[in-house]
Amino acid sequence: MLVNCQPIFLFHFVVASMAICSLDSFAKEKADFNQRLLTKDANQDGKLSRDELGDTLWNRMAGQDANGDGFLDASELKAMAGKSGRKESGQVRPGGANAAFQIREHQASNGQTIRYSLFVPTREKHAPLPMVLCLHGAGGNVEAANLLTVPAMQAKHPCIVVAPACDGKSTRWVESEFRGARDDKKKQPRAVMPELMEMLDAVIAEGNADPSRIYVVGQSMGGVGTWGLIANHPDKFAAAIPVCGFWTPADAPQMSGVAIWAFHGEKDEAVPVSGSRDIIAALKKSAITPKPKYTEFPGVGHGSWGLAYEMAELWDWLFEQRKK
Repeated sequence: MLVNCQPIFLFHFVVASMAICSLDSFAKEKADFNQRLLTKDANQDGKLSRDELGDTLWNRMAGQDANGDGFLDASELKAMAGKSGRKESGQVRPGGANAAFQIREHQASNGQTIRYSLFVPTREKHAPLPMVLCLHGAGGNVEAANLLTVPAMQAKHPCIVVAPACDGKSTRWVESEFRGARDDKKKQPRAVMPELMEMLDAVIAEGNADPSRIYVVGQSMGGVGTWGLIANHPDKFAAAIPVCGFWTPADAPQMSGVAIWAFHGEKDEAVPVSGSRDIIAALKKSAITPKPKYTEFPGVGHGSWGLAYEMAELWDWLFEQRKK
């Protein structure tokens, strides 16, 4: 664990580093990345700008620019560190969302309550906007939600962003064998899908979201959740981006009508790459429409979402999708 108190040292997007094979290697890669990041502050003013970070890093971090001034200052970096997405961080905002999001909760008809972060662009008059549901991994954070609120991204692709939360232990997004099924069914994590879908309908009913342009994006446990949602509710989603997830190939025919672009790292040791390969093969065999897209990153470990989310063409593709 890093003990230096400088906020930059706690930069949490290092989870997108390649080939994370163990806790030891994760810690080493994190320390090395943070050391490199410190050198970006060329004028030593305690702030990071686009010019200092470069376009790639800025696009990954700029969702933390809460005041939209084009800099990541000490307070924004400190806030970012405080919601690294892991339980020991004392995260407050569901889904690792930044200060641009509202914090909400929804009590469902099953008596369960789900907390979520909601971002709605401030616009006086506009047609209903597309909405992106972002499902976090077991660590509690999803980078997509913050990336989608970057001013430049909103200027190009204005959208509503929803980042719900589940604890990843007693609850999961959907019923699945994520990290192994247990023999004792009573001890299986509870799926939050019922309250999640009710919450989604409630947000859509507020009138800001376009029901024909509802998208779901998820990484790791959230990737599993993404597959599970489109298998169980294909009529709800126009498109899905499951990253390093898996699903039962037998359910492939149920996903027809959803545009899918899946991603995985070839060397993923947390969620084996066969998880994506098998379901994609099943989708192609079942000849669903539209035809699914799949990108596999050679030599990359579990953090493949960092590379996926950096692809501008991914977001251009996503926002072109519309439910017929």
